[in-house]
Amino acid sequence: MEPWRKNLYSIWCAQFIAAVGLNLVIPFLPLYLRELGVAGDKSLKIWSGVVYAAPFLVSACMQPLWGILGDRIGRKPMVVRGMLGLSLAHFLMGFSQSAFQFLIFRLFQGCVAGFIAPSMALVASSTPAGKMGFALGTLQTALISSLVLGPFLGGALVHFMGCRPVFFLTGFFCLCGAIVVIRFVREKFAVQEDEKKSDLRNNFRSVFHSADLRRLFFLLVLVQSCIFLVAPFLTLYVEFLGVPQEYVALMTGAVFGITGVTAAVTSPLWGRRADRVGYRRILRIALAGMIAFFLPQAFVTSAYQLMFCRAGLGIFVSGTVPIINSIVGLSTKESDRGGIFGIFQSGVLIGNMVGPLLGGGLAAFLGLRAVFLVTTGFLCLGPLLERTMHRADGRRE
Repeated sequence: MEPWRKNLYSIWCAQFIAAVGLNLVIPFLPLYLRELGVAGDKSLKIWSGVVYAAPFLVSACMQPLWGILGDRIGRKPMVVRGMLGLSLAHFLMGFSQSAFQFLIFRLFQGCVAGFIAPSMALVASSTPAGKMGFALGTLQTALISSLVLGPFLGGALVHFMGCRPVFFLTGFFCLCGAIVVIRFVREKFAVQEDEKKSDLRNNFRSVFHSADLRRLFFLLVLVQSCIFLVAPFLTLYVEFLGVPQEYVALMTGAVFGITGVTAAVTSPLWGRRADRVGYRRILRIALAGMIAFFLPQAFVTSAYQLMFCRAGLGIFVSGTVPIINSIVGLSTKESDRGGIFGIFQSGVLIGNMVGPLLGGGLAAFLGLRAVFLVTTGFLCLGPLLERTMHRADGRRE
């Protein structure tokens, strides 16, 4: 097997294992907060948004620094560091005795997390340019596929075991991911000369002085914000749609998981197609599809209708973030790729943070259905932003 493929599939496996663990608990944070003593519908919605967003606030600041460190000492050590840090953070969360303690441990998670950007940089640096869309699209399926197994498995575990033991399982999964990287991933890394070392100021200048990269960054923030506007409240929305209380955890896992099923199946297909016909064209189609499947979620009357909309959404979500990352990878120098991907990963995390905080306020004061309507409105800005870009991928439109 070619070395770049071996690295790709090894990192895929490690990311999948760790991300499955992370997705065991994410959909059920409101249930754990109840267990920790948060009472009242409005308080629970606000706490859910804050706790969901907390690690992203810290991690968004740390990602460019971890990216530069990866450019200087190697991307593989950064992947291992991130997975081990997540393992420790989730073991600590399992011992939380109050919502405030849980929030502190979520903030600690943000400090130590960060294996996605160095994973992308490592794969992009060893992949032929003509295979970039395929490689990063395939790598993205590890994270997307975890949305299938993680919530399904997490729903069953929470149903039969309760929330607390699942955090210990998450820590174990992240530890296993780190072991896979240590054992199977090979990186040919040359230490940079002092005058060529990746620099934080130059990386930010490269991103924000380039019109196309700047617009891609803000488009990425917009897309991630819209995805995560509703994510913390799907459990409450499932309850709102009349699912019996004893089946809420299982149905929430199914609603989360169906998005991952369709996204995992279609992500490599988007990547291959983009390699042939152009990344911008695929990005446009994916943005339009997200809008088409987000809007009906505001009007569903049953959990099964919600599942159908979430399944359609997954098809088009898988054609946005990987394609943006492919354009970024083709637009940056190999020596700076870790730092640049770190900045864009900060954009992902900013979206992950802004979305739940905004969604928490909307859900608390306007109701759950309003969250989906506002999200659709924001998503409509995506195609307008994409239209202002130049031909970033150098292909015919």
